Amino acid sequence: MSISALNALDNLPTDFTNTLSTVQFQQVLEAFAHLDFVSKGTKHPKLFQLKTLVSLLAGRNVILRAATGSGKTLCMILPLLLSSNKIAITATPLK
Repeated sequence: MSISALNALDNLPTDFTNTLSTVQFQQVLEAFAHLDFVSKGTKHPKLFQLKTLVSLLAGRNVILRAATGSGKTLCMILPLLLSSNKIAITATPLK
């Protein structure tokens, strides 16, 4: 992993990391590694993306509302990259 990804991983809030099981922490590490590889070290997951990732991989339904360009799509893609037996259904509002 790149230095920036390792720094971002080290700077995750402890109130988030302390609640993770060993498997969930491993999933977070894999998410960092995948995104670091794909972006060539220029991007790392944001905290809301990691929280969404953990919830989705645990099989919970997630409703996510965030501004355009904030990274919502990545929240759906990361679980699919980390687990081959998952599918995503996305509903967006029609104007």
